[in-house]
Amino acid sequence: MRYFFHIRDGVNITDNEGTELPDAAAARLEAIKTAGAMLSENAAKGWDGSEWRLTVVDETGNAIFLLRYSADDLLRPLS
Repeated sequence: MRYFFHIRDGVNITDNEGTELPDAAAARLEAIKTAGAMLSENAAKGWDGSEWRLTVVDETGNAIFLLRYSADDLLRPLS
């Protein structure tokens, strides 16, 4: 089955290609790996409390997983 990994991080990034995976468990693992890699690559950004989302949608159009992440830098001066 094909799974699509849509990202919202201030802008929407739609996965129009998708990834062929054997089942939902594999899609869940791929979502966790993808989220971890993206957050690691951008570790210095995103400390303003804004929400980052990765939604996994199956080929029938059903959203099956949603990962949410936000972080606050409590040392940052308030504006």
